Amino acid sequence: MIARKSIALAALALSAAALAGCMTTKKTIFQQQGITVQLISKRSESVELNHPITIAPVRLSHILARIDIRLTAKDSQQRVPAFHIEEIDGISEGLAKGLREAAPNQRVIVYSIRREKRFGIFDTQYLTSFIAYAYGEHLFLHLSRSDWEIPPRRKDSLPEPKIGKFPSKFRILPGKAMRLVDEQALAISWDEEIFERPTRTRVTPSGQMVRKTILMESEEPESEAEGELEQPAGAQTVPAGISAQTLRALADLEERRQRGEIDEYDYERERNKILAADPVTGSN
Repeated sequence: MIARKSIALAALALSAAALAGCMTTKKTIFQQQGITVQLISKRSESVELNHPITIAPVRLSHILARIDIRLTAKDSQQRVPAFHIEEIDGISEGLAKGLREAAPNQRVIVYSIRREKRFGIFDTQYLTSFIAYAYGEHLFLHLSRSDWEIPPRRKDSLPEPKIGKFPSKFRILPGKAMRLVDEQALAISWDEEIFERPTRTRVTPSGQMVRKTILMESEEPESEAEGELEQPAGAQTVPAGISAQTLRALADLEERRQRGEIDEYDYERERNKILAADPVTGSN
């Protein structure tokens, strides 16, 4: 379990150090497929970070895939992935390189530009940017923008993410082994077992990567209420009209089967019990 007080104190010290002094260096160490990674250091840096550090890109992909945000637009609230599924692997590769090459006085800045065509003519660009660093046993991530549409006037001069600055209106919804530092920053226990395997994404037989949909009913950030965007091979169709609680139970059961924790007999027995207990379909 993450100690909230120690993380809060560490984040406060690191934020203060990041805001003190002027930038002394900015070095680009990765530039590929719309993703740019830079190392920055500031004058009068008093905190030594746990750099360089090696975290496998695949583990970083699993971490990023588990981070959601809740958009706080005036007219609606929406829960969406913080990182677009098409960008996760590239961002993870660049972030891994940045953490591996960073010095104890350097932080990692990541810019990812996603391009999308409208009407087959206009090329619209979206920016995701954040600052990352390792300190103690945690990976800190300060998310500045998430899939933000870049105005034409800013395409040649991207806004730099800064710790403690919140240019976009959203709130991070962390998953397991994560703790909020502020509304848009996380302390992540990156070496936890849960990040050894994909739990929010999978690859279909055709090679397409898909992501699970997280239920909006989950108000607690660490409540892992999950349904699936697509059913895994061999999974049964979920009946229509079931409750969110039953859907979560079925998703958990399916993951246990996928991990090989239960056999087909126990899977069928538990599935029937869950459906029979559903307050809607179980009474029919």
